[in-house]
Amino acid sequence: MKQLTLFPELDLSSNEPIIHDGASGKFINKFVEKKSVPVRKPNAVPPKTKTIQKFNNGGATQTPKRNFREENMSERIERLQYIYDGNIPKPKHYDNPNIIDTENYKKMPKKFDNNDPSTYPSDRDQRQRISSWDLILDTTIKSGTPEEKKEMRSYLREKYNDPDQRKHLGKKELKFISAYKDPKETIAAAPIIKNTIPIPTFDPPKRDPEMERLEQNFKRIFEDAEREKQKTVRQIVDFISNNGAKEIKVYFHSLGANNGKK
Repeated sequence: MKQLTLFPELDLSSNEPIIHDGASGKFINKFVEKKSVPVRKPNAVPPKTKTIQKFNNGGATQTPKRNFREENMSERIERLQYIYDGNIPKPKHYDNPNIIDTENYKKMPKKFDNNDPSTYPSDRDQRQRISSWDLILDTTIKSGTPEEKKEMRSYLREKYNDPDQRKHLGKKELKFISAYKDPKETIAAAPIIKNTIPIPTFDPPKRDPEMERLEQNFKRIFEDAEREKQKTVRQIVDFISNNGAKEIKVYFHSLGANNGKK
């Protein structure tokens, strides 16, 4: 019976055998009673579904229960004496995963750092924080007392006000202290920064009058040569059109003879 108290999820009054529930990863010895009832909203269930299972205590949306607790004063004194004195045997609760040290209870786990062994899950303090933080936060938000919520908000705001710790807060923690900002809204609300730096303007360089005169002369000479070329081509075409191929051959042969060619 003393060993069974280490598993709060067990029903000590049940005579059913203890089995391991693969879905939850816990040991159980009593199933939640359920019964089938007629469907009240046919359109809200798959076709041809006439009955549904109804649990006595509701479905899976129930607030999770904490299966751990904070160490009491006598346990803490015994643990500190074992750590700092080392002359007493290891306390029985020291390795109990369901008893959290006061220094780690309701404390966020450290951000993992490969160069910091204290952030490894194998570290005792880090392991206790990892195993308890999410459940403590969820139960405080959903069913915590006003004092518990006030204490949790004070702790999270302290972390939020520290720039180094703020980046480690998740969406759930930020929403609980009303400090969460939707990234889409943050981008949309970002001010548009206008460019106040004057853009330099450059005036085109002034052309040299002498260079312009030379360009005009070159252009005129080029155009005269092009007209002369076109005139020569027209003369050759007219000559070919007015004379036969034989006279053209004699003409070019005479040109060759005059130039000393055969």
